[in-house]
Amino acid sequence: MEATRAKSGTGFGQSWRELSHTPTYQVPIVLGAFVALIVGILTYLFDASKAGAIVAATAAEAYLVVFGIVGLIGYAVSKQNVQNGSIVAMIAGLAIVVLVATQLGLFAGLLLLAGAIWSLASTR
Repeated sequence: MEATRAKSGTGFGQSWRELSHTPTYQVPIVLGAFVALIVGILTYLFDASKAGAIVAATAAEAYLVVFGIVGLIGYAVSKQNVQNGSIVAMIAGLAIVVLVATQLGLFAGLLLLAGAIWSLASTR
């Protein structure tokens, strides 16, 4: 019976609805990764618009985008296995804190770290 049921509401809207069913301890992982990703992209866009042309991305912008994506991957993994996903998110958070020493980089990295530690602590 379950195999014949059609899946409705798939797509982008469905993924945001799943976030409302996310355990509370995983929310900082999503927020930290999302902040890192958005800050990296917006910083690049502001630099490009200021220069009036396509410019090379700085290392900090690239690290924010790459490790923001890694943090989101950690969240996706933590839906299946909380320990492994928390470790991935912790690595992304540590990398952001160490490699991007800006105020927003520290905020996003520490938010990822806090979420990963909270996830590990709550599953024990």
